[in-house]
Amino acid sequence: MNKLKESFPVRALIHIALFLCGLTFLIGSYHILSYLDSYSAGTTDFKETSEFQSKYLKYVERVAVYADYRERGYSGSIGYDSSSLDLSDLFETDKDKPKLSDKKEQKEDFDYYNAILNHTNSNFLYYVKNLKTGTVYCSSDLEKKLAALTDKYGDEAMDAYLESAKSNPAYLIINTKTERYATNVNRNYQFLNDENVNWVIDYINGNFISSYEKTEEDRGEYIICTTIVNEFPNQSDEFGTMYEQFRNLHDNYKNSLYPVPVSLVCILLFFSLAIAFSGHKKGTEGIAINGFDRCYTELGFLSVVAGIIVLFLSARYSCMLLYRKFSLDIYYVITMAYFILYPFCMFGFLSLIRRIKANILFRNSLIVRFFIKLRIFIRDFFAQQNITYRVFAIILLFAAVQFLAFYLYNRPIFLDRKIEFLIVAVPGYLYLGYILLKAAIDYNIITKEIKKIAEGNLTHKIPVVNMKEPALSLAEYVNNIGDGLSAAVDEKLKSERLKTELIANVSHDIKTPLTSIINYVDLLKKENLNNDTAAGYLDILSNKSWRLKTLIEDLMEASKASSGAISLNLECLNLVELVRQSIGEFEDRLASHNLEVVLNMKEEPVYILADGRSTYRIIENLFSNANKYALSGTRIYVDIIADTQTVTVSLKNISANKLNINADELMERFVRGDLSRNTEGSGLGLSIARSLASLQDAVFDIELDGDLFKSILKFKRIYPKDRNAAAGKKTS
Repeated sequence: MNKLKESFPVRALIHIALFLCGLTFLIGSYHILSYLDSYSAGTTDFKETSEFQSKYLKYVERVAVYADYRERGYSGSIGYDSSSLDLSDLFETDKDKPKLSDKKEQKEDFDYYNAILNHTNSNFLYYVKNLKTGTVYCSSDLEKKLAALTDKYGDEAMDAYLESAKSNPAYLIINTKTERYATNVNRNYQFLNDENVNWVIDYINGNFISSYEKTEEDRGEYIICTTIVNEFPNQSDEFGTMYEQFRNLHDNYKNSLYPVPVSLVCILLFFSLAIAFSGHKKGTEGIAINGFDRCYTELGFLSVVAGIIVLFLSARYSCMLLYRKFSLDIYYVITMAYFILYPFCMFGFLSLIRRIKANILFRNSLIVRFFIKLRIFIRDFFAQQNITYRVFAIILLFAAVQFLAFYLYNRPIFLDRKIEFLIVAVPGYLYLGYILLKAAIDYNIITKEIKKIAEGNLTHKIPVVNMKEPALSLAEYVNNIGDGLSAAVDEKLKSERLKTELIANVSHDIKTPLTSIINYVDLLKKENLNNDTAAGYLDILSNKSWRLKTLIEDLMEASKASSGAISLNLECLNLVELVRQSIGEFEDRLASHNLEVVLNMKEEPVYILADGRSTYRIIENLFSNANKYALSGTRIYVDIIADTQTVTVSLKNISANKLNINADELMERFVRGDLSRNTEGSGLGLSIARSLASLQDAVFDIELDGDLFKSILKFKRIYPKDRNAAAGKKTS
């Protein structure tokens, strides 16, 4: 599973599938909402919609108006060819119910109704018959059909037509004589109701017009039949256009009912996988986050929201421009907008997921950090009551004084408002400035005095005279710390002195019986013992006792050197000559271990101010250490480097054993490079060398580089003219 999460192709396929499912869901939802915005969910037939019934009633009313004009003698050509006549302007110019007007306006109105009702290939058909005069007004498309029915049925042709009209998908038959009507149109929307039908009856009977013109004409009774052609075959009129729009919306609605929930399920599935796989990267342990994920949570959120808004506005403007200019289908527009917004939205969301997985969502939150700091501030405020209360009281006092000053500025009592304001406000600012400056001065004094204590003067005291809180408390605490440090240092020095005295006394007590043991072993060796085994035992006793004596002497010398209880006779020494002398004394011992000494120097002599015995002991310890631990068959390099101020002696050799220890540990007492401790060393040589060098104001150090051991001894250089001034100086 981890390999799948870290696989880039798998994650890419998940995002592609999520993108396609989201696009399907978006377009399908658009289809469903577009349909439901115009029609109800249960509407499956265009004739059941309010749009159809409203338009059908409008045409029925137009038939009544048109028939009225015809009864009043208006006439015009019928049967307009819709292929040669643009009727869109007629449909867009929708007239209200007519009212009384002059002859010219009435003629224009008649021409309007005549053009709408009598163009050919119309989906709306009308039939009006005056039962008194027998006059018939009908659609041009009905003339041939009515003629055929008349030839076939004679006087019963009207009944035959009315009966055939009932087979049409929508019809309305009105008998003005009985004031009754029949229709198969669902009247849920209350368009074809009694009130509207009675208006049609009254209008065609001439009740409205005769009342305006004061005529007593009796037109007779009428049969009015209006129908809709099956399946709306003609798309050039309003009914055809509305039906085509309904059919497209309804087909898209039906085709989206199943893909939308399926795509929603797929979105949830692939969305869950995208969340689970987010943050996993091949070769990276844990959650892999990028630079954007590390920025503050609120800044990241605001940048994502701002980016979405900018992209949304850009996409909206671009899509509307393309839609209006190039008449692109709305689906392409939606796809383009979705393609622009999806990557950025998904980037922001996955960043949020990675933050949650990596537990940095709240850790990088500015709001969370603010509340954490606020909580710490409140905690510290109450924890340091003696200071915070004092500062808070000063702030409240200053605020009260300023409030009083502004109050007097608005409502002066005795003097001018500006004068009263300055009299009250200025002292408050002066007092606040004094408090801040005094605190700054006190803290500056404390900083300087602490620096003196940090430099080693533990007995130094910070002067607290004229100090104010809270600086006064801080200075007293620092003085108490200085007392404690001074006492601790004195105690440590006392402890070191006691340990040194203990070592010296114990060493001296051990040395006395050890001398007797060595003497008696020598006496036994002088006896003629015929036992070879006993002679071997005496040799072992002699070697071990001498080694123990050397160890005790080294221990005593180390104790004296570390405690400084050694008298030094500082004199001018030729360091080069001293090194040469040491090389000569160790020549045989080094040769026995197959070690070669290589001496490098640029000038001779080189003088230093040092104690001859102690300096020789340092150099002797260095060569002794090299003789014990250097790899046989190698070289020991001795370099003497002199400049105008210092002289440095460095000794380099290859260790026979691995140096699995650092340089500082190696210079401690009883620490040896030979961890198995099979050699004759005591582990005190380097410690003694460092102590003796320190007593002479010299520096001794060692460096380790793999198996390369390098010891460095550095003295201050003096010149021949300084020899007489330096000679004879002693220190203890």
